[in-house]
Amino acid sequence: MNITMIPLTALVRSEANVRKTGVANGIEELAASIAAHGLLQNLQVRPVADGKFEVVAGGRRLAALKLLAKRKAIAKDMPVGCNVLDAEDATEISLAENEMRQAMHPADQFDAFKKLADAGLGEEEIAARFGITPHGVRQRMKLATVSPVLIALYRDEEMTLDHVMAFTVSDDHKAQEAAWFDVPDYERRPHSIRRRLTEAHVKADDRRARFVSVAAYVAAGGAIVTDLFQKSDEGYLTDPALLDRLVDEKLVREAEAVRQEGWKWVEIMPDISFDALRSFGEAKGKAQPIPPKQEKALAKAEREAEKLRELEELTDEQSERLDALDAEIEALSEPVYEWSDRQKAKTGHPARFNQAGGYEGCKSRRR
Repeated sequence: MNITMIPLTALVRSEANVRKTGVANGIEELAASIAAHGLLQNLQVRPVADGKFEVVAGGRRLAALKLLAKRKAIAKDMPVGCNVLDAEDATEISLAENEMRQAMHPADQFDAFKKLADAGLGEEEIAARFGITPHGVRQRMKLATVSPVLIALYRDEEMTLDHVMAFTVSDDHKAQEAAWFDVPDYERRPHSIRRRLTEAHVKADDRRARFVSVAAYVAAGGAIVTDLFQKSDEGYLTDPALLDRLVDEKLVREAEAVRQEGWKWVEIMPDISFDALRSFGEAKGKAQPIPPKQEKALAKAEREAEKLRELEELTDEQSERLDALDAEIEALSEPVYEWSDRQKAKTGHPARFNQAGGYEGCKSRRR
């Protein structure tokens, strides 16, 4: 092997390099790694005309070095360690290097990232060294917390990465193992594992969580488990008893405010069904005109919604905005009723909250 330090400016990519697909993939990450750790593997080159050397194996490393030079992170003529080939077939050398290279198993990567964190490196620093996002670092370190028994199965290809991701919704190794070993094969799907490991929790989009708000739950000392691998996930509330207590307390406050209006009775009925509500008699109130401020807000929301509906195609963000506007329009359009003191003296108010988590008092009910 003939190792020579050659200026970066004298190195060019070779057509003999057999890697043609995905050559641009991961260059940013590779550049970050080289900047942090240096070039860990020499380039395979052969001399060509005009004092240049073409890189027959190591094209991605060359691209990463060129990117660093362009950004002035390294000198344009920085010496690069190269193995200068003599009469060997360049295509054969390139194929040998690419074919014999074995990628690190993801499980080894999880462990490596965790060791870096245990050594004192922060998420931001690890992310910068390897050219990935801090969220990506958190994901890898979370995967390292899965039961070693299950990771061993993953290494032996008895489960997939999606399965390992599903186990991360719990830090309890015994619970993780039970979700795999104590169930039939058809219950070993990733979504089944998540469901089993979170069955004692409450999803953050549950109507109870919406009613009291997740922020209020956390402020009261409640804990949340977040699934780092589900984009739409809002997390799981791990203390249902605390959540139910907060719901009861808020319903009592809301009901007490209504009680001051002079109704004959006010009763908290959070789980009452629509069929049960219909069994009550109802006194019709007098519809009130929409207040000017509310009418102005309604008109503004309708104009914005109309503009979005005129577009031929909506982005995901615009679709979400339109859904929010429709909900706002529906709420602002809801008529307001008033009842006489005589009606209030004969009727009452079941206090509940709806599926969206909003307080929903059903006034003027007879029983």
